[in-house]
Amino acid sequence: MKNLVRALGLATAVVGGATTAQAATVVFGDLLSGTGAPASLDFASLQYDIVGSDVNFTLSAYGLDLFAGTTPFIGSMAVDGTKTGSVSNVSGGVAEVELKNGGGPGGTWEFRFNFGQGQDRLTDNELVSWTWVGGASNFTEFALHVQGLDYDGTTSAWYTEGTPPPEVPVPGTLGLLGLGLAGLGAVRRRKS
Repeated sequence: MKNLVRALGLATAVVGGATTAQAATVVFGDLLSGTGAPASLDFASLQYDIVGSDVNFTLSAYGLDLFAGTTPFIGSMAVDGTKTGSVSNVSGGVAEVELKNGGGPGGTWEFRFNFGQGQDRLTDNELVSWTWVGGASNFTEFALHVQGLDYDGTTSAWYTEGTPPPEVPVPGTLGLLGLGLAGLGAVRRRKS
């Protein structure tokens, strides 16, 4: 019985000490606003990982050439959540990612990340990565602002997918749990 309790304690310590993280990929393409723009079009994806209190983002633009317009680009990403923290570790298609107030379709989104300024824009076949320091647990949904469009007077549109962040265990966590359970099985076999 003592060995069984010790094995259970090991399994609990392994599971209790394991670190979990959240990771998800959101594919953008459902029109929120922008009369005349395509209602559904797969043109960008956002991959994010929550590590501690931070969120690491990578936004990839891969279908902007499907829009009508001279040079469509992604100007910002609106966030339904709480504006907090700061931005660091920017790399890729734009030199700067700024955390700004307001934005989003109809002005109902709390804040946005702006991608570049002037000619420093996130265009087709580019990606940008950044860290939102202190952003974990402060968002529920994202929307992308596509600009440089030409649809009978419509020059920009907002798109979303609206995928909530699912929890994903960090690799190794399930393996450690399995190891603990295997230990329990060995103790039970030994007692028999």
